[in-house]
Amino acid sequence: MLKRIRCHVAATGSLLLIARPSQAAITGLAVNGGFETGDFTGWSQFPGSLGASGQQISAVNPSSGSFSGFLTEPSPSANIIKQANLAPGAFTPGQAINISFDYRGAAAAGGVLFAELFSELTGGGVSSEVILGGGPLFPNGDPDVWTSVSFTGFAGPDTSGGITLQFNAACGADANCVSDYFIDNVSITADIAAV
Repeated sequence: MLKRIRCHVAATGSLLLIARPSQAAITGLAVNGGFETGDFTGWSQFPGSLGASGQQISAVNPSSGSFSGFLTEPSPSANIIKQANLAPGAFTPGQAINISFDYRGAAAAGGVLFAELFSELTGGGVSSEVILGGGPLFPNGDPDVWTSVSFTGFAGPDTSGGITLQFNAACGADANCVSDYFIDNVSITADIAAV
């Protein structure tokens, strides 16, 4: 009788262990999201027409802390920084990814800021791309006032190469185009499968 009870308890315990979800809340996926290292550590940079001078760390009026990132693009070009290839293979298709950040700046004659989420493939390419907010982001009218935004994006069918959050300060062909954006407090969180 005792032997049967032990077998029953052992079998039940195994079932409970199998039934437990293996999800873990992941915070802090963004590296140096507040630019507090005083440089672009953790960010991949793709300067626009101004080259490296179009991407700077600014100590003027950060949203919090001591610094913010600054992207400027006055001519037809894109100026891009990325948090690239985060947590490869850790996401399931359609999984929610929470992204928040603060931004301020000035834009004119077609200047815009895009925040984009990519599901990366191992070896290159993407399985999905999402423009957060559904389109470009514009400053609120006062270049010194910060706007805080939060978005939920969803992982594509394949994230074997991780996820990438990209900021793109872009200008069109208009010679008067201005796209000057400050970015701060970038946060990326998700519940990802325990590895």
